Amino acid sequence: MSLEESLSAVEQLIEKVSAALLAADPQSLEKNSTALRDAAAQFARILEQTAARGLPLPVQLQKRVDAIGGMLANHREGLARLSANADRQVASLLPQASSPATYGDGRGAQPGKPGVARIYKSAG
Repeated sequence: MSLEESLSAVEQLIEKVSAALLAADPQSLEKNSTALRDAAAQFARILEQTAARGLPLPVQLQKRVDAIGGMLANHREGLARLSANADRQVASLLPQASSPATYGDGRGAQPGKPGVARIYKSAG
């Protein structure tokens, strides 16, 4: 696979990941993210081989690589937003316990405080 073909594959997969992020489609996002990781690794290997031969990266390809870097930064921000949104949704469904436990504060007996419900305390 040539450098151009490898870069094109990365670009196509970035578009698919972008579409999955916009659609909030987790299955597609996972599948395409994995494929993107593999394509990016292959592109990196081909790029290393090209550099080892002493061939410079053409300016046109360098611009495309820079554009990919910008798209990946946008993806990171999008994923951070999705994560924050999911955290808020979970918090609304499962609020944190801010009220004391029914039979004590849940930390066991404390000095001066009964550790069990008063109905079980012996009179004496």
